[in-house]
Amino acid sequence: MDNREKEGDNVMTKEQLTTQNPESVRLLKYRSSLMASGGAMVLFALWTVLRSIVEIDNELSTRADTKALMPIVSVLMTVSLIDLVLKLYVGLSARREALGRNKKKRPYLVLGIIIAALSVVWVIYILFEFPGACRLYGPVYPIVTLAVEATALYAALDLVFSAKKVRQIEEEMGRD
Repeated sequence: MDNREKEGDNVMTKEQLTTQNPESVRLLKYRSSLMASGGAMVLFALWTVLRSIVEIDNELSTRADTKALMPIVSVLMTVSLIDLVLKLYVGLSARREALGRNKKKRPYLVLGIIIAALSVVWVIYILFEFPGACRLYGPVYPIVTLAVEATALYAALDLVFSAKKVRQIEEEMGRD
C-alpha cells in the first residue's frame, strides 16, 4: 500500500480534484492551509531560539555585572523554552490534523489563540520600542523581528481559522 492509499483523499491528482464535489475541494483547501500554517509555526519556534540567543547575548554584552543579570537571563531562557515548546506542539498538531491523523480533542486550537494573542502583544511592544531597538541593534534586527512576529500572528490566526473550517466541513460531510 503506497502513501496515497494510506492518506485517503488528502492527496489528489488534478483529474481527481475536478471530479470531486465542492465540499471535498474546500476540505482539501483548508487542510492545505492548515498544513502550511502548522509548518510556519514550527519555523517560528526555531525563530524563538534565534531571537532568544540574540537578546541574551545583548544583555550579557551591554552590562558589566553578569551575576546580577542571571535572574533576567534565566527568565528569558524559561520564557523562550515555553514559547518553543508551545509553538512546536501547536504546529505539529496542526500538521497531524491536516493529514487527518488527529481525530481527538483539539487543545492546540486554544493554544493557537493564546499564541496569536501573545503575538499581538509582542508586535505592539516592538512598535513602541522600535526607535530604541534601532539605536541598540541597528535597523535590521528590529525590522526583521517585527516582520517575523507579524507573520507569526498571521500564521496563528490562519491556523485557527483553517482548523475550524476543516472541522466544520468534516461535520457537514458526516466524517467527524
